Amino acid sequence: MALLPEIRGRLTIRSEPERFFKAFRRRVASGLLTGTPNRRSNYIATIVDERHMSVRAADWKSAINVGLNDLNLGYAGDGILRYRVRYWRWTLYCVALSAVLAAIGIALVLTFDVRSYLTAAPGRLVWGLSVEQNIILLWVFIVFWGFIWPWILVALHKRSLHALMKRLVAAVDESVADL
Repeated sequence: MALLPEIRGRLTIRSEPERFFKAFRRRVASGLLTGTPNRRSNYIATIVDERHMSVRAADWKSAINVGLNDLNLGYAGDGILRYRVRYWRWTLYCVALSAVLAAIGIALVLTFDVRSYLTAAPGRLVWGLSVEQNIILLWVFIVFWGFIWPWILVALHKRSLHALMKRLVAAVDESVADL
């Protein structure tokens, strides 16, 4: 499902699986995203063996940074590495932030007399629409940006996470080959 905050993929590695996972664990310890320590790249390896690894964002700063919340890597054989990334914490942040903005918008619309404001200043109306249509449009904007947009972000974020996984796996695989 496009709105589910999860991606799965397969990448090719040249390294032996045991050496790859050891190198990936070192990368996690030194700073997963850039290979250097960073307060927004704090990850921990939770399960590690010769053919499988799980990595988790250790704090909220890391979880909302790029959405790499829970990562599972598994060697499938023949140089194929399977991965799954779930980014529920990143999604929760997006949904909560949008809901807060929607709540502010709803409070403003219900608190202030928007109809009188728009009637007194017709230059503020969207061209060609009546006052009532402008109010409906305002509610549509609040619903869209508050409740629909975060789920569109979830779907759009999948491409970025696939690209990030490709980059991370290639960097670790290359570092193993250089040893």
